[in-house]
Amino acid sequence: MNWEEDKNEIIPLYYDCIQKNNAELFSILISHSTKVVDIYPLAKFIIERLNTVWFLTLQDMVWDAEIIARTALESLMKFTFIATATDDSEYKIRLNEFWKDLGEINQLKQSEDSKKYLSHFMDNLSQFAHLGLVLSQSDEAKLRIKWNRKDRKMLECKWSFSEILFSLTENPKEPDFEMKVSLAYEYRMGSHVAHGDETGIGIISERASRSNEDKKVAHTAHVLKLMNTCLSYSSFLSITAMEFLKEDGSFFINNCARIEEITDLAKNYHQEVFNDPIYNKYK
Repeated sequence: MNWEEDKNEIIPLYYDCIQKNNAELFSILISHSTKVVDIYPLAKFIIERLNTVWFLTLQDMVWDAEIIARTALESLMKFTFIATATDDSEYKIRLNEFWKDLGEINQLKQSEDSKKYLSHFMDNLSQFAHLGLVLSQSDEAKLRIKWNRKDRKMLECKWSFSEILFSLTENPKEPDFEMKVSLAYEYRMGSHVAHGDETGIGIISERASRSNEDKKVAHTAHVLKLMNTCLSYSSFLSITAMEFLKEDGSFFINNCARIEEITDLAKNYHQEVFNDPIYNKYK
């Protein structure tokens, strides 16, 4: 295997598949602008984050890319949760919860945090940023009446990644069931790095402690994994959007399948990592 040569075949194909996916997606979304007005910003946010993942990956900043990929995945699950509502009534409920209700709960949290900050650092220049987040007594009272602690916790739980994923994987017979379940692992690993916990620090430290040759093998596989993340997430988003719009999604399925042209080549790099005796501890 020679990555310096093989990457000239692998990277351009991934890039072309992703670019074609995104161009077609936004072309269709714009043509349905009235219907997608409430979910378009979320789709745009996801693709922009994936673009950042791609950029960081090409800069060999794979751990930073993992953190942004986690953000993209969480947003992708929220998009899917909204777009796959069982009927128009449930769709409107989820939209309202996402854009309005969760926003009001966050306003309460931000106001409380800013009041605590200002009670200690009123003379600090950053006070101006916090002053704008403090709710008036009347506004805070209204929101606290509307959102008691129990209701806030229930709504936040409903919109957590784990609960959304659970609701989307209730039927094992769905064609994308396996793919959805695997996302839990992706999210968990990205969370370890994002939170800087024992596992996240351990993964990075262990990789850095390897010999140069072993580091190169693991890093190359990591790069390929992130490129595949960019393509699979953008394809998943597009297919979900087409189902929501009741449009034919075959373009996106076929476009994603083009990557099979280099599957055998890429597989060699992935398999090298699986041969590692401590793979199951640090990946």
